[in-house]
This record gives sequence, C-alpha cells and structure tokens, in this order.
Amino acid sequence: MKNRNNIFKFIKNNKKAAAAVAMLAVCLCTYCITGDKLSRETAADDIPLHDGDVLVTSDDVVEPENNDSYFQELRATLDMDRNKVISMLSDAEASASGSEEKQKASEEKMKLLEYMEQEKTIETLIKNKGLPDSFVVITDSGVNVTVNTDKLDQPTVTKICEIIIRQTDRKADEIVVQDAS
Repeated sequence: MKNRNNIFKFIKNNKKAAAAVAMLAVCLCTYCITGDKLSRETAADDIPLHDGDVLVTSDDVVEPENNDSYFQELRATLDMDRNKVISMLSDAEASASGSEEKQKASEEKMKLLEYMEQEKTIETLIKNKGLPDSFVVITDSGVNVTVNTDKLDQPTVTKICEIIIRQTDRKADEIVVQDAS
C-alpha cells in the first residue's frame, strides 16, 4: 500500500514525466500489438526437435492471426491502454496546481481522444470501401495499418493511404501499411 501511495505521489508531483511515461507505454504497446515481423518469422526456428520430428506442445500453439477476433482483441487492448492513459491525464488535469499544467494535460488527453476517433473512422471507411478489415494505430510519429490479409496488392495500399491522408492530413511517408501475415 505504501508503494502505491508513493506512485500516486510521484505522478502528482511529476505530471509531465508521468504523461511522457504513459505515452511511451502506449507507443510500446502499439509496437507490441502491431508486431515485430522479424520475431514472428524466427519463432518457427525456435521449435525444439525431438527424434527428428517436430515436438509441439500447447505452449507452441498460436491462434491464427488472420481473423476478425484477432483485430477485435488488438483494438480492445489498445483502447484499454489508452483509457488508462486518459484517466491518468484527467487526474493530472484535475489535480494540477497551475493553469499551464492543466492546459498541457488537457491537450494531451484531447489529442489522444482525437487519435482514437480518427482510427475508428479510418477503419470504418476502409471496411466501407470493400477492403479487408484493418487495425489502425495513430501516434505522433505516424500511422500504422495492419490489414487482415495474407498479401497486399498496390491498389489496396493506395486506397488505404488515400483514406488515411484525407482523414489525418498526414504525409505518405508517415504511413505504414502491412499485411497480417
């Protein structure tokens, strides 16, 4: 209980640092959720061999990623993490002693809420165009889109990029579109 109070005291006294740590946590979660293709490709090499055959345990079984529930889980996890950050920013905003601190916390919270709204809008527009379901993550540095398909073609990527540019005013070099495989 004492450690918990120390954490809240630290957050209260260091609102900017806490907000920065929270944003870093969101970015890290985003990276983990969208995945590191290299680690997924080398994971198959890590399966132990037994008498020349592949030994498969329940720990090695992974649900297929290329389905609707996978994207729903990704969205739910990201929304949950972001809601925690928004809650922290709201607390920081409410307990801020100076107007500048309140303003900064409010701006960060509004920016995060805007990103969340834009992501849902983009995902809906992509689906309405008849394109595969997508998982969109917007950060300060860019937009990452994971498309629920094994192989992307150029027309699909172009349509997705056009939607993102129109909705976010981001440049093409700030957009990453990848397939789910």
